[in-house]
Amino acid sequence: MKNFRKITIIVVIAVLLLSIYLLIRFFGIHNQTTHYKRDYKEIIASDTVIAVVSTNPIDYFIYQGRPMGFQLEILQDFAKAHNLNLKIIVENDLIKGMELLMNRDCDILAQSIIVTTERDLILEFSMPVRQTKQVLVQRKPNSFRSLSYKQIEDSLIRSPEGLKGKTLYTFKASVNKIALQSLSLDLAENFFIQEIDSISVEQIINYVATGVFDYAVCDQGMAKISQAYYPNIDIKTDLSLTQNIAWGIRPESVVLLDTVNAWLENFTKSSDYNKYSLRYFNNNRILVDINSEFYSGNEGKISNYDDIIKKYSDIVGWDWRLIASLIYEESRFNENAISWAGAFGLMQLMPFIYEKYAPSNLPKNESHIAGGLYLIKDLYTRIPENVQDSTTAIKMIFAGYNVGFGHIEDAIRLAEKYNENSASWEVISFYMTNLSNPKHYNDTCVKHGYISGIYAVDFANNIVERYEHYKNVIPE
Repeated sequence: MKNFRKITIIVVIAVLLLSIYLLIRFFGIHNQTTHYKRDYKEIIASDTVIAVVSTNPIDYFIYQGRPMGFQLEILQDFAKAHNLNLKIIVENDLIKGMELLMNRDCDILAQSIIVTTERDLILEFSMPVRQTKQVLVQRKPNSFRSLSYKQIEDSLIRSPEGLKGKTLYTFKASVNKIALQSLSLDLAENFFIQEIDSISVEQIINYVATGVFDYAVCDQGMAKISQAYYPNIDIKTDLSLTQNIAWGIRPESVVLLDTVNAWLENFTKSSDYNKYSLRYFNNNRILVDINSEFYSGNEGKISNYDDIIKKYSDIVGWDWRLIASLIYEESRFNENAISWAGAFGLMQLMPFIYEKYAPSNLPKNESHIAGGLYLIKDLYTRIPENVQDSTTAIKMIFAGYNVGFGHIEDAIRLAEKYNENSASWEVISFYMTNLSNPKHYNDTCVKHGYISGIYAVDFANNIVERYEHYKNVIPE
């Protein structure tokens, strides 16, 4: 009993110290930055909502070149519904995420934060975006396939009492550690929680499966994904009641919080929300192979052609990941792809373009990638001198790559005719989109006629947006 009281006192003191520490950090940051405010009005004025997201096989990742994730897709829908651009900041450490929020470097914490009283002292929480439990990850006996169900069950921990003296590994800041410690005290039994930030949650579970660790604790959704690849692990023992996961908002951002909650109230009842829940949590079909080299949490490969892309990226002096995003948009990395118009290969070059730009002395795929990049290099020479913004120039090039640069020049001439800024992508994309309007494609300054330019605009925007995701999680 004396030991129990001592442990209780120690944990209570630890909880108080943690709360005081977080409050001091919050108010210190708050006092340093009171000279400006960022609420929904300021977000609308900036055209961009900024969210912090953790990388893992649920929330945010790249798989086979495609940006994916439950938090990512909901954030994208929120931004789209409010006519905002979305900027993602990757941060797996909750404390650092909170610092970004309080410093007004972001607007929403979407790190799958479990709602707790301690964090509620510092953050405002949105209504829940999902619910979860913390579960014990443990290894079945080596010969489990030949054992009966009862024999397997008898070998496993099925209640928290069985954790006495055990060490549970978890990713740093991913679990409500205080709640688990309280569970230990309630049972008057001691287990130990070892937080790790040097390896991912997936790797921690792999260590349990391979015998490096005996026990881990993690989010139920993450455990389900991992169990599909490690049939020798068991995840049936709950270590918490159902927990709410919500977005964290600055206390000063009252209007943003109301806006988020009003939107989530409707969105969580929608078919899109149900689709995302099915895709990432309730799907018997495996969505992502976490052991694949094309899962961003492993080797950071985008495609089988990464080395070739890197080899020839100097032709245009671009980041290879931007070129990879172009190839994904064009062919999904299918070297045998052929479009209805006859464009073919990784870069979807028309035959006459391939003949003009592709080096004949290279292997097929190298020749194709090099040819596409020589075409882009040529398009660069047609960018007007007044276009100084590199992103605008790149989007013009991509749109021209898609439908021919003559249509970009038509949009430039229309902008100049109406005394608008022809160096602005917003202006150029407007006129590109409206080159399907007779008022514009019949204009005497338009030399290349009708084009359904909205697809070229989306083409360019998609590539640059995906490139930002690649930069977030794929090593340079």
